[in-house]
Amino acid sequence: MGKKSNLLYIVDDGQDYRFLVEQTFKRFIPQYNVQFFASGDELVAHITHEMAMLEPNSGSLRPDLILLDMHMPGQNGLQTLTELRRHSVWRSVPVVMMSNASSQSERDACYEAGANSFLIKPVGMEQLREMLATICHYWLRMNQLPSA
Repeated sequence: MGKKSNLLYIVDDGQDYRFLVEQTFKRFIPQYNVQFFASGDELVAHITHEMAMLEPNSGSLRPDLILLDMHMPGQNGLQTLTELRRHSVWRSVPVVMMSNASSQSERDACYEAGANSFLIKPVGMEQLREMLATICHYWLRMNQLPSA
């Protein structure tokens, strides 16, 4: 995949949550480029457009990581993940599923659909900062991805 761009896609319908995450990145972990999507439908529309514009397998604008909320109106996180994994160019992009709460069957379904991780969203600001920093350190610094 070459040099990482440190680009993250964060998909979450919660406006307040997106704001907190954006502020956390700006204040504490500004070395990462973050692009927000308010729904799974918005992400799918974006990647569909990207795939139409890019040469096959170039992957030049793909994110290095996607943080995907499980429970959203419209296309939920599992449906969005399933759509992502249908396209070969998106199969190697790590996807971390996130939720305020989930059942074991939901977590199992996400892993079966190709999720790389499933995390419960933290409630406190310090816990959020620590979790985001840890996720970025692991997935964007330490993890070695396959070629596109």
